[in-house]
Amino acid sequence: MQAEGEVARIVKDKFIGLLGAIYTRIPRQYRPAIKWAVFGVLLRLQSLATFRRIRKGRRVEFLDFDIAHLEPFETLEPDSRQILVESICSTVSPGTERAVLSGLPGARRSFPYEPGYSCAGAVVKVGKKVSEVEPGDRVVGRMKHTSFSVRPPGGLFKVPDGVSGEEASFMELGIIVLQGIRKARIRPGDRVAVVGQGLIGQLANKFARLAGAGRVIAVAQSRRRESTALGPGGADEYIALAEDSGALDRIQADVVIEAVGSPQAVVQSIQCAVPGGRVILLGSSRGIGRGVDFKRLAQDRSIDIVGAHISAMPDRESSPGRWTYQQEGELFLRLLAEHRISVSDLVTWRAAPSECNQVFETLAAGGAHHVGIVFQWKPE
Repeated sequence: MQAEGEVARIVKDKFIGLLGAIYTRIPRQYRPAIKWAVFGVLLRLQSLATFRRIRKGRRVEFLDFDIAHLEPFETLEPDSRQILVESICSTVSPGTERAVLSGLPGARRSFPYEPGYSCAGAVVKVGKKVSEVEPGDRVVGRMKHTSFSVRPPGGLFKVPDGVSGEEASFMELGIIVLQGIRKARIRPGDRVAVVGQGLIGQLANKFARLAGAGRVIAVAQSRRRESTALGPGGADEYIALAEDSGALDRIQADVVIEAVGSPQAVVQSIQCAVPGGRVILLGSSRGIGRGVDFKRLAQDRSIDIVGAHISAMPDRESSPGRWTYQQEGELFLRLLAEHRISVSDLVTWRAAPSECNQVFETLAAGGAHHVGIVFQWKPE
């Protein structure tokens, strides 16, 4: 049986490889229609073979660089181990999604691409062998910007009573920031600077305050996002470097959280740290740092630099300063339920899915004043 399974896998891989080779020889303008037709036929054959209905929906897709559309899609309804989740809200991850759309260094460069990884929804159908959730439960997890998702229940979190779908849809971004704050080891009274005031940076303001920071200083290039940065539970002070480039040397922060991901932001973070301080690299690297000697800059001021990318989180066993993904997700939802953290005040654009092209055009152009952008798929 094992040998037969291996042969079947090899045949399948070769068949897919052959289809791929043929597909790349088709003129680009005809590929979407041909792909839709071929996959439509295969999906219907699978539907007949498994006695599962086909469900139609819409999802955001990047068709190429700088091209985002709300596209129709089809998939099979859940099998015995899957669930169907109708989306309520999905939160845009501005850094990651803009990087893919605009082809920034280090980002994915193959299309079409389905963006999104932080979405809340309602369970409407469960397979016979699913016991973790029931129809009517609200859940949140790594689901894309799509009207519904069919997937196993593993990795999803139940949304507590009193927490809206919009708030819950920030969960993945909350986990990213929480694990960075944990690695920052903020002590009561510490002076904390957050470089970059996009969504990740402004969440970091709030969590730094919750962790006991004595003063939180928001650092950005301009004042475009000042009002939300200084909002409830956020920063105490806002510095716009375009107006006062010399302010970095005066900040003297015990802990600096770098929330941009560019080489320039890393240099600025080192510059505004007190000698012997800590710099936490929370932003995903999107730039090329040739010619910048980060090691020398850090050594000259005895700065500890700590990487805090979500990919470094442990899967199962936690340790001091390193909680698991599951633990951080549960904590984020509990903080929302207990009203110890708020995120709704960071939402600057509640967009209809049909506005996705406008949303991503705005992000590609720099994001304007926007911080949190949420696609509203279904009213609660």
